[in-house]
Amino acid sequence: MKKVIALLLALVMVLGLAACGGGESANTQPPQNNQNNGNSGTNDNPGGESSGDEGGLINFDEDPYEVAIQFVGLFEENSDIPAVEAALNEITLKKINCTVDIVPIFIGDLPTTTSLNVATGEKQDIVVAGLTSTMISLVSDDCLLPLDDLLAERGQAAMEMTKNVSEASKIDGVTYAVTGYPYAALAAGFVYNKTMADQYGIEMHDDMTMEELGAAGAILKENGMYLTTHGNSAQVQYKFYNGGDYFGSSAEFGGILDPANSTTIENVYAADRMREFWKTVKSWEDAGYLPPDQLTDTTTVQEMFQAQRIFGTATSYDPGQLASWVNDNFEVDVIRLNDPVISTGSVAEFQLAISAKCERPDKAMDLINLIYSDNDVVNLLMYGVEGQDYVAVEGTENVITRSGTENADGNKYSTPFSRFGSQIQMKVLAPMTDSYYDELETFEASAKKSLTFGYSFSGDAYSAQAGAIASVLAERLPALNAGTVDDVDKAVDDLVAALEKAGINDCITANQEALDAYLAG
Repeated sequence: MKKVIALLLALVMVLGLAACGGGESANTQPPQNNQNNGNSGTNDNPGGESSGDEGGLINFDEDPYEVAIQFVGLFEENSDIPAVEAALNEITLKKINCTVDIVPIFIGDLPTTTSLNVATGEKQDIVVAGLTSTMISLVSDDCLLPLDDLLAERGQAAMEMTKNVSEASKIDGVTYAVTGYPYAALAAGFVYNKTMADQYGIEMHDDMTMEELGAAGAILKENGMYLTTHGNSAQVQYKFYNGGDYFGSSAEFGGILDPANSTTIENVYAADRMREFWKTVKSWEDAGYLPPDQLTDTTTVQEMFQAQRIFGTATSYDPGQLASWVNDNFEVDVIRLNDPVISTGSVAEFQLAISAKCERPDKAMDLINLIYSDNDVVNLLMYGVEGQDYVAVEGTENVITRSGTENADGNKYSTPFSRFGSQIQMKVLAPMTDSYYDELETFEASAKKSLTFGYSFSGDAYSAQAGAIASVLAERLPALNAGTVDDVDKAVDDLVAALEKAGINDCITANQEALDAYLAG
């Protein structure tokens, strides 16, 4: 039970921060796809096959420096890390004269690990920004080094691969991180049990409305199955069906519901469209489309989906989303619910930064640059050792599977939260196909760019209000999300009044003023 609770808390942090608009960015023009993704060290990335040595700067006469890099996960054993390190070192010693120390960190510990290690001087070189702590908050805590000079001198490949997202990796014009999401377009989506849909004659399609999902719920109820679950969640559940930019883990500092067309920050909980969303959810609950024990059942939505207790769940959508949900028991598919947007929150999940106490920032940058110029390094970090942690799917160029290996369950090596390099460099997990790379570029090109792209708000001066707001949301939001309130209008009015008493309007005013100043240049 302790692990389940910790996992739920971890996922709450990640889902909240992934769309908070808290200091990351996105790109509009991805690198040209060359269909040589991930199979060998012969890369057609910017600069071709890279030695990792920018301008002959690597000193091969000195003793190799060991670069410690954070590796964020859940409860997996990751017992194959030594084998991955050994394979990496065969490359890094030759190309940049360093070795790699992969340091596993449970995601629930990450928010305190980086700052604590900086304070105590514990060795850490490359650290994760954005996953559970926004880049701007880490900079405010003096945890990160500025990277512009290092990138210009030793990080040309990383700069080239991420140039279209660089704007949102800056604070006051200074770069502090390099994103793992240079392809940053995201939409709202719904992943579902396709085997079940085919069995019951449910037609799922892109741009499906809430009303159409409800109609699917009626068919599912007739067959003894629940449509979905929202659990005991104090998150902005609306965003997984409709998208948007949200500032803070749960929009404590407001949000923009239509970021491609608006720069007005509002109390999203008072918005009419949010109220209508909750009324729809209540209609689902009243009709029996949702599990009646949502507020007490601690089973994660992922576990309920895999156990076929629910038909599907709302999720972020991009061309690679399907790989996160596949299993051996039934066929899975995912639909897109709205148009994709490139926003600051799109790349908030994962960026590589250098610790302020790093002994050799030059070697840390050498490794970051090698990650963005060598596909073998990327795929070792992402998937482990070929033949041991995964195998190639016959008849494909870049499709892999863990099935049939000792790592089939991902416990020997998996990266549920880590992102190294660019999506275009990575192999893809079945049932995805080699067409993924073209689909990725098409999806990216179809997305609109948020009007607030690159903007971040730290909220440090409003931490007391944020804490009070979070307490209100924890108390009142789960019942609204689960559809278990008696009267939606009254529940929303009471929520908004409590949020205003907690100071949300002051937070939004300060956020809007900062955004206006940012947009004014």
